[in-house]
Formats: sequence, structure tokens, C-alpha cells
Amino acid sequence: MGAGVSQQMIKFGAWATCGGSGMLGGVDSEPGPPPGRRQEIDERLDAIRDRLRQLRERDWDAVKRQAGVPSERLAAAGRYAAEARAAAVQVLAASVEAFRRAAEAHERVIGVHQRAAAAGIGDVPGHERQAALHRAAAAADWQRAERTQSLLLELDRAGLAPVPDEPRDSAAP
Repeated sequence: MGAGVSQQMIKFGAWATCGGSGMLGGVDSEPGPPPGRRQEIDERLDAIRDRLRQLRERDWDAVKRQAGVPSERLAAAGRYAAEARAAAVQVLAASVEAFRRAAEAHERVIGVHQRAAAAGIGDVPGHERQAALHRAAAAADWQRAERTQSLLLELDRAGLAPVPDEPRDSAAP
């Protein structure tokens, strides 16, 4: 083997031992999110960190001084509760979309493994096992999406969900 090939194998070996996503029970076949998705995730995490920092920096003494009367404190608590409910609804809506996208990705991978097995490419029993694992993962993700969507609908029926700024994706799996 040439130096370039062994160097590539070392790089691959180091990556292959990092664990993958864990969704497939120890199988390290998932390379991780594409670079654009990783950037999107990093941006969202940065926004969350910024918001947490802002919340920590609040002058709670000023809040206590402004809300000195019990009725004012009750009104402030109601506002904070409404903000928390709105944030929870946003998280649930994002979770529904994330679970749906994950299930769709698993379904695409199922097709890849099924086509490879049908064509007799590589380890056919391995492709069949991978397809079965992804089939189970897709089913679980669809189920999670449905449960989360039903929670959103319950909140909406109870009048606890704020009116969304954007129309909800009503496409069912």
C-alpha cells in the first residue's frame, strides 16, 4: 500500500471509531449530517445559548421591584407562563418536523439497501439487515411525529397553543 492509501485508512479508521449516531445499535454507517445542516444546527444552538445568556443577565431585582403588588406579580407570572407555553409549542412543532424528516431519510436509506440487495451488490444479507434496521427506525420516527403532533392538537383544542405565525405543515406521513 502506498503512503496516501494508508493515510486515508487511518483517517477513516479514526472516524469509524467515533460511534455514529447510535440509531442503528452500534452500526457506524452514518457519516453525520451534511455540512450545511451542521451549520444550521450550530446556528440554532448559538441562538439558544444567546437567549439563555440574556435570561441569565436579567435584572431580577428590578422585576421584583416592578411587581411589588401581589396582583402585579400574578399578572407577570401569567405573562411568563404564556411565554413558556409559546416556546413549548414552538419546540413541539419543530420536533414534529424533525421526526418527519428523520423518518423520510430512513426510508430513502431503506430503498438504497433494498436496491443493493436486489442487485446482489456487496453483502446482500448485510443490506437486508440494514434495511430492516432503518425500517424500524423510520417506523419509530413516524410514531414520534404522530404523538408529538397529537400533543400539539390537544394544546390547540385546550386553547393553550398560541396562533402560529406560519401555517402548519399539514402533510401527513
